[in-house]
Amino acid sequence: MAQSQLDQWQGEDDALNQPPEGPATAAAIVLSPQPDLEPERPRWQRRGAIAAAVIALGGLGGLVWWFFLRTPPRPYVIDFSPSQSQYSVDSQGSPSLNWHISNPRQIDALIVRGYAPDGTLLSGPEEYDLSGSLPVSLLPYCRETRQALTCQEVPTQVQEPGQYRFELTLLPRAGLNLPPEQASSSLVTIADLPLPSVVELFPQQVIYSELGTPVSANNPTLAPPVNEAGILVNWVVNNPQTLQGLRLAVKQPGGGALGARQFLLRDSESPNQVTLPEELQPFCQLGEDLVCQGVPTGMGEVGKYQFELTPIPIGVGPESEDFPEAKMSEVVEVQPRPVRIAAFNVNGQPAQPNYMIPVPPGQGLPEFRLDWQVEAGSTARVEILPSPGSVGPQGTLPVRLSPSGSTTITLRVTDGQNPPLIRAITFETFNPNPNPPIVLQHGEPGQAPVAPGTAPAEPSNQPQQRLDPLGDSMRDAQNQREPGLVRPEDLRDRNPEDLNLGF
Repeated sequence: MAQSQLDQWQGEDDALNQPPEGPATAAAIVLSPQPDLEPERPRWQRRGAIAAAVIALGGLGGLVWWFFLRTPPRPYVIDFSPSQSQYSVDSQGSPSLNWHISNPRQIDALIVRGYAPDGTLLSGPEEYDLSGSLPVSLLPYCRETRQALTCQEVPTQVQEPGQYRFELTLLPRAGLNLPPEQASSSLVTIADLPLPSVVELFPQQVIYSELGTPVSANNPTLAPPVNEAGILVNWVVNNPQTLQGLRLAVKQPGGGALGARQFLLRDSESPNQVTLPEELQPFCQLGEDLVCQGVPTGMGEVGKYQFELTPIPIGVGPESEDFPEAKMSEVVEVQPRPVRIAAFNVNGQPAQPNYMIPVPPGQGLPEFRLDWQVEAGSTARVEILPSPGSVGPQGTLPVRLSPSGSTTITLRVTDGQNPPLIRAITFETFNPNPNPPIVLQHGEPGQAPVAPGTAPAEPSNQPQQRLDPLGDSMRDAQNQREPGLVRPEDLRDRNPEDLNLGF
């Protein structure tokens, strides 16, 4: 039967109250394990300690692998492209490149090359050393971290027109024992210089009058006269930034050249910049187009002209056949000054068409003085016919009459294009004292009349002819039909200066 709880507590107290045993027995008791004295640790603590030990061993192994056993990260090209796909030579720039590279510290160098589409090397190689810090040439364009190298708009050395494909080569560090890494860009086009061309070339007016032509309201159809500058022309040329010069030639319509002049648009001190020459500065404006108005040509002589303007591009020699197409203007005409006979006088008085000059027998022929003045241009020709022929536009000439009959003098003026102007004068001489009338003496019937102071003629058997077969009655009848006619007998005693010789 089981003991009661009181008995058990009493038993334990008795044991504690017993006297100690000997030293050997006490020492044995002390050295024996006492598991009940230290409580056992919880299971989660034991597992945490094991996990910490495993982590410590793993970290130690990881460090050993990182420093001694792992393969370093391989560099590669994330992106490689041109900044633009289209360029032009006139932009004064070269293509630029962008790239993004991982692990730049595993790279010894970058190499950039430019190839034609068929694989021909056109530029490079351009090498950048990355074994240390970034090279100075890349500092303005690149940003580097441990993980990546990013570069924007790195310039190239390509400037010639054409098509290019760029290649970027990464050279890993020698200790990595890795092959080079390469990447190619898209195609880049550099357009050639646009050739200049003449858009317009036209004269300021197509018809001029000769220099010195008077302008008046009486000639409303007369073209304005040309001045000392000659014919004026206008033109428009595009792409002037590629111009080296201009050549302006003047030609005859359908004929050869009459002359030419050149305008240089490049200054020796700044050959890369278009500069207007001094002779064009008052007439031209330079912008997107070269616009010139009223450029003097110096051509002002009478005639017909055509102008030709040829643009000369940069780099083209004067004997080259690569000139752009020239532009031809329409035909311009300079008309001669209209001719006008300002004065045509005989003895200082306006000339009349006809003159009757009485010349008594035995007297000399009177002399007359002819003077003229003609307004005309450079192409005018003035003639006095039949003699002396060509004369100046003004002058004085004595007139010598023919002893008998008439003398005609003609003034003829022409400008070489229009019908001539003609003024003619006729001088007709006559004898104011004709032969005296014959006085007949009546004799025997059938005998001829005898003039005073002559002996009568012998009788003849031939019938006598009448000296005046018309008879006085016919003469009187004629005088009656022409009452205004002055008979020669009335002019015998009058001076030639008093006669009205014109009609």
